Amino acid sequence: MAGAMASAQMNNAVDGVEHIIGYVFKDRFLLWEALQAAGSSVLQAGNRTIPNGNKRLALLGDTILQLVLVEQWYAGGQARDTSDGSPVVFDRDRQRVGSNNNLNTLGIQAGLDFFVNLAGGTTVVSPVTMSATVEAILGAVYLDGGLQAVTPVMQALGL
Repeated sequence: MAGAMASAQMNNAVDGVEHIIGYVFKDRFLLWEALQAAGSSVLQAGNRTIPNGNKRLALLGDTILQLVLVEQWYAGGQARDTSDGSPVVFDRDRQRVGSNNNLNTLGIQAGLDFFVNLAGGTTVVSPVTMSATVEAILGAVYLDGGLQAVTPVMQALGL
């Protein structure tokens, strides 16, 4: 019975987040892993062991976010929200977009907090956990669908 409940919880969470981000996963366990806060009771996602929740995916997602932002800046000849396209101005903008504060705000606004699987005894998604979850979702999308799948998800989240 516990397995069926866990499976239903996973399916509900994955379905909800897929709806929010506008991307359907081929490997649903990647998204399930992305939704595990550090300390959650889920230690396995499919065949992958996940002893630290979504931390590995968050690190990957942070890197992918930075890559997409730099690629957009380079391709456009100027930085997002800047008039001169200078690397210095772009770097400030990149830091703002990828900040924990911004990722937390956008994650909460999107409703992702309802799907994060928290550590036992925790009832509220902290800003650090929410920002890590947004990054982990981007990392999961990258692993599942490649770099081309990430930009539409970033747009859906307001990044």
